[in-house]
Amino acid sequence: MLRRYSVNFELFSIFLDALAVLASLLLVDSAHSLAAQTFRFIRPVSALELSGIYYAVFPIVWVYLNLAISLYDGYANNLFVDEFSRLFLTALLATVSLAGLIFFASIDFSHSLYLMFIFLAFCLMGTWRVFVRLYWRSKYTNREELRRVLIVGAGETGRKVASHLARPPESNLEIIGFLDDDPQKLAQETDVLGAFNDIESVVNFYRINILVMALPSTAFNITANIVERMRMKPVKIWIVPDEHRLSLFQCDVIGQFCDIPLLDVRAPSISEKQRLVKRLFDLMFATVAIILALPAMIVIAILIKLDSPGPIFFRQKRVGENTQPFEMLKFRTMVQNAEALGANLVQKDANGNVLHKHRGDPRVTHIGRFLRRYSMDELPQIFNVLLGKMSIVGPRPEMPFLVEKYKNWQYARFTIPQGMTGWWQITGRSDKPMHLNTQDDMYYIQNYSIWLDIKIILKTVYTVVSGRGAY
Repeated sequence: MLRRYSVNFELFSIFLDALAVLASLLLVDSAHSLAAQTFRFIRPVSALELSGIYYAVFPIVWVYLNLAISLYDGYANNLFVDEFSRLFLTALLATVSLAGLIFFASIDFSHSLYLMFIFLAFCLMGTWRVFVRLYWRSKYTNREELRRVLIVGAGETGRKVASHLARPPESNLEIIGFLDDDPQKLAQETDVLGAFNDIESVVNFYRINILVMALPSTAFNITANIVERMRMKPVKIWIVPDEHRLSLFQCDVIGQFCDIPLLDVRAPSISEKQRLVKRLFDLMFATVAIILALPAMIVIAILIKLDSPGPIFFRQKRVGENTQPFEMLKFRTMVQNAEALGANLVQKDANGNVLHKHRGDPRVTHIGRFLRRYSMDELPQIFNVLLGKMSIVGPRPEMPFLVEKYKNWQYARFTIPQGMTGWWQITGRSDKPMHLNTQDDMYYIQNYSIWLDIKIILKTVYTVVSGRGAY
């Protein structure tokens, strides 16, 4: 989904900026040619006399400069002034960089037309940003797309944090209230919604998105307890480091958005640049894959309908990145009432762990056995990838009731986008207990690179063709 603070919006912004640079080149060129035909005193030459390659190079160079100066970081550019300051700075850098590129390429062009191109590109990039901000401002005004914030600790630190985080209309944060154990605050302050032990009921009732822990270091046990209780909640947790309190009060703007000293307990294991590259790779790969796989998917859908009664697709709730629940899509490979029959078919391994996939499962349909053997039932998950709910490569999305049994260290697998395939799948598939063997996921997270993703994809092809560990 395209949200302002998402990697999808970042890619959307990159596309619009590249388009703005290209459009500026073409517009300046066309305007000059038209003027030369109308007014004889204007020299009838191409605006910048660039070969076709430069129409690709200019957008790439400008977008690279935008990336280098963090123009696409929605959190760092939460305020209008921050974003347009960076945009102006990149325009200056682009002016020098592109001029140097043209100089060393010994290209003859009009200086005035070049500056006109720079000005036009800057205006186009600024204009679409103004319209986007107006759009999101209307969303926030109508209470759409707001992220609800609950602050744990209604003391001086908590109040200071709240005053800086909630600065509409630039911020999409809505401060819902506070939690505190102080009886006087509970009785007299209307925005104190409960005590620390009420955390779960308050989070559920107000549909909280973000918890900010504004407690002193002496309350470490309370902080640790709340973090533990929120393990299965799709809630971000930010902690105000106690040693930064004094500097916090001197900041003009604080929050995740503007160089604030907040610790994100559920921060992703990959950097923003890695995430951007990964998402771009996912979109490119998924787009090509869905075009190539569409004829096969149509045939599979027909065969499923002919083989047994029931829907074509199987939708199952899974736990994604940051323990966010989502609906995973697969081709149906079992009879229609498979889940009701499952209780009578439970099998366990030598250690007593429940096996959710095992050979000879009578619920699997005829076409389902074939689809499972070659993992063709997973093809519809490409749509999950396009929607940003999954990645091509990553830890396998887990079922909620299994995640509830996780130990603390296992939650680290949710600090990265969950994937269609991964290190776990290519080293064991169904032969490994998915709900317990997270060591492979940890290996992937600790060694992530785009090259590892490509390696896993190539190995997945071999594993799928061989049919090893699939049933």
